[in-house]
Amino acid sequence: MGSNNLNTLFSGIISPNQINGALTKIGTGRLTLSGANGYTGGTIITAGTVVATNRNGSATGSGPVQVNGGTLGGSGTLAGAVTINAGGILAPAHGTGHQLTLTMQSTLTFNAASTYTYTAKAKMNKARADKVIAKGVTINNGATFNFSGIIQGTLSQGFVFTLINNTATTPISGTFGNLPDGAIITAGGNNLQANYEGGDGNDLTLTVVP
Repeated sequence: MGSNNLNTLFSGIISPNQINGALTKIGTGRLTLSGANGYTGGTIITAGTVVATNRNGSATGSGPVQVNGGTLGGSGTLAGAVTINAGGILAPAHGTGHQLTLTMQSTLTFNAASTYTYTAKAKMNKARADKVIAKGVTINNGATFNFSGIIQGTLSQGFVFTLINNTATTPISGTFGNLPDGAIITAGGNNLQANYEGGDGNDLTLTVVP
């Protein structure tokens, strides 16, 4: 889908008998999936953007999601395992201008040369920020983190941004190459420290520190 390079909103339901194999996104446009889709062959993103906005079911059916290029984002739910491969980007807010939570009911894997782009807007301890929810997270060597945020004013020490909420009982495996555990990034004059054991003990967070 997407060979015409146009933006497309698909609000219907894609069933298994409508797709023989995987749904493959090509072209530079944006494909928005807002329905509870039933196809089983998986989803492959090679270019452009796929945005999940479904409120029920899974936007990408029951199969795995492979981001081989382009971007995956949105505020919906995905049932299958998600893998961000080289050249692929995970960015919940991509192209929307809003901070969003993208939910994955299975595992999330970042491979080498993949990127997680996280956006946040904060002012005087009031914040809107992206979040990814996944049941098991693996970050392989060479994956990178991109912080894209507007932080105005001084945030209170201890203020926490949750980047990845890992709902599995296991810890996050690995770290982003440019964001090791304990690393500090600066945004709007605030120091934010990365913690891969944040939240309930196995989430990726950024906490305001002195």
